[in-house]
Amino acid sequence: MATDTIVRSQFPPVHIADNISIPQFFTQYNPDNVKADKVVHVDLFSGKQLTYGGLREAAGRASWGLKAILGLKTGDVVCILAQNSSDFVTLAHSIWWSGGVVSPINPMLTAKDILHCLTLVKPTHVAVSAMFHEKVQDALHKYSKNQSATPHLFSVNDRIRGLMRFPEDVEGKSSAESLSPYDLEGQSSKNVTASIIFSSGTTGAMKGVKVSHFNHCINILQGRASAPLRQNSEQRVIFFAPYCHIYGLGTVVLNNMWVGNFTCVLPAFDLEIYCQQFEKYRATLAYLVPPIVLQLVASEIPRKYDFSALECMLVSAAPLKKNLQEKIKAVFPQTIIIQGYGMSECSPSVMFQPENDEEFVGTCGKLMSSTEARLVDPTTLEDVAMGEEGELWVRGPQTMMGYVDNEEATRNTFVGDWLRTGDIMTRDKHNYFWVTDRLKEMIKFKGLQIAPSELEDLLVQHPLVIDAAVCAIYDSDQATEVPLAYIALAKPQHSLPASQINGILEEIRHWYDKQVAGYKKLRGGVFHLQDLPKNASGKILRRELPAKKKQGRVGSL
Repeated sequence: MATDTIVRSQFPPVHIADNISIPQFFTQYNPDNVKADKVVHVDLFSGKQLTYGGLREAAGRASWGLKAILGLKTGDVVCILAQNSSDFVTLAHSIWWSGGVVSPINPMLTAKDILHCLTLVKPTHVAVSAMFHEKVQDALHKYSKNQSATPHLFSVNDRIRGLMRFPEDVEGKSSAESLSPYDLEGQSSKNVTASIIFSSGTTGAMKGVKVSHFNHCINILQGRASAPLRQNSEQRVIFFAPYCHIYGLGTVVLNNMWVGNFTCVLPAFDLEIYCQQFEKYRATLAYLVPPIVLQLVASEIPRKYDFSALECMLVSAAPLKKNLQEKIKAVFPQTIIIQGYGMSECSPSVMFQPENDEEFVGTCGKLMSSTEARLVDPTTLEDVAMGEEGELWVRGPQTMMGYVDNEEATRNTFVGDWLRTGDIMTRDKHNYFWVTDRLKEMIKFKGLQIAPSELEDLLVQHPLVIDAAVCAIYDSDQATEVPLAYIALAKPQHSLPASQINGILEEIRHWYDKQVAGYKKLRGGVFHLQDLPKNASGKILRRELPAKKKQGRVGSL
């Protein structure tokens, strides 16, 4: 490996001792000298406000209750299935304060998928809001049949009959009923799991990404060193991305609550309400994903509100197409439009685009502080020259500990201390990186990952389907990839007239869509292809599917 093919961050490196936990990091360091009574978080679910000092006090009292009342022990895993809220933030910090592990699950998943997550991490406790209570109970009922212990269920955000409610029924009532921040007691923070984030990883089914206390703390510092203009207490943010995703957890629950900026969060996205909050709070910074950018461009709603304070839009989770970036710039000419890149396995931030280089439209940015990267030919495993395509390999202190109970997947993701991202990129002479394709076959629908193999396994359970292939296709109307399926039909249906086959395909799609979480629906359609392209060993060649050949590289910018 030629050393000149390793790209190193231009930003100054960051360091932190490996003997402090997240709550110690939060209580020992206050980089902008934020006052304890400053409001740093408000949600539109309950209207509850959190102050900078109040969050830390609440975490101390609630961690006492988690241990004394709910029996949480150091190292126990707590799954959270709830909307974005101030109570969600307090709960996450209380778990870390207790020495527990935060493992948020997307509450929009089906009971079957929730069961998979529970089985993977084996939580001792589960927190749920009322909207998802019935579904979670269904998953827990099935889970308990194969486990020696049933997790302790409690509620967050709502009062649910028969359950203790966090934090009201749990928090300590006096200073005596409050714990000190979790102490690692000689352990390295690099070896202590803080969070388990559910991700489809670089390949295959949903996995549990183990993120350490060190990973989280150092990634906050990397952002601070690389983007000081935005990672500070002066920013005002309106946020909607779910806290169950590493994007929301890392951005708001951790980073924003540490630097002490102001964040107003929506429990679910609504364009009118979103725009109203920008005017109300004169927000300066927006964290966006391409489908929301499209709504801001296509709708007349934003024109009704005052966005004059909005200085910067940072687009992440999926590449923003060049034409869409140009359109959003036309609507918000005073606002800087930049992009970033990250993944659950990197805690999550890897790159961002500096604001003074906005003219590099379409790039996902430059490497963050203390991060190195290579672009590697995925076949020869040799580094490629500048300007050529290669898989992005990342090395830095933010890379994950590994996957929960999946040593094979962890081995396949790391080559030494290099993490294989599965994303194909190029880089230019300025060391800007550009996504061109995805080596991994994951579909990204509005920032959420979908494994094609999972969808195929379900499709072939239909009695009329003998084989199936699922791929991504870019839907410009939604500014996102959507899943599309090709299926081979059983005899004699495969030879019916096209009009009858179309009816069968529609019935199969309806049957399938009823069984999956909303984001996994086959929005790209279901099509008949009796002879699916495969290699000699029987592996589906997704690039040879008609939609992929017609559209070309879905990730090209």
